[in-house]
Amino acid sequence: ADMIAETDPGETGTMKATTPRSARSRDFERIWAAIPRHGKPLPDKADFRPERFARFLADIYLVELHDVPGKRVPIRLAGNHIRDHLGIDVKGMNYADFVPPERQAIAGASMPRMFEMPVCGRWVRKDILHRDGHREMIEMTQLPMSEAATGTRLVLGLIEGFGEELHGEGQFRIESRDAEVFFDLA
Repeated sequence: ADMIAETDPGETGTMKATTPRSARSRDFERIWAAIPRHGKPLPDKADFRPERFARFLADIYLVELHDVPGKRVPIRLAGNHIRDHLGIDVKGMNYADFVPPERQAIAGASMPRMFEMPVCGRWVRKDILHRDGHREMIEMTQLPMSEAATGTRLVLGLIEGFGEELHGEGQFRIESRDAEVFFDLA
């Protein structure tokens, strides 16, 4: 069952909604849960097989998670649909670069909760403002992974909610977090 988590008022204010996760989000989690654990609580990136996630590849992303504020969430990859919709390849960029300057130091601050025992997933709904003034609400399902070879914490995510129309042109800002749910993993 999903559990509602208190959110950091510095980044989010109050939670306005507790919309349940989609069937697609739950399917994404089920495929993640099938990645071998080798006796550990998290799957290792070395065991990640993209073909298992074939129907999600256009909408998934992989980020690293570090403890340095403002540099906490470097983006390793983003699927084609994400890149096309945002109008930019965000690979190598930092998530904090896409939030308003006053929130950059706390961007991603609640994500480490996924790595505490017992590990959990995270579902977030965020408002994106495009340069042309178009706003849209996206939902992100985030699941923890590790890279055993380097000890790096990774987050595998799925984005849902982008409309058919492209508004990106490489200029967008993540305005606010509308809801955040930490959930038990299968």
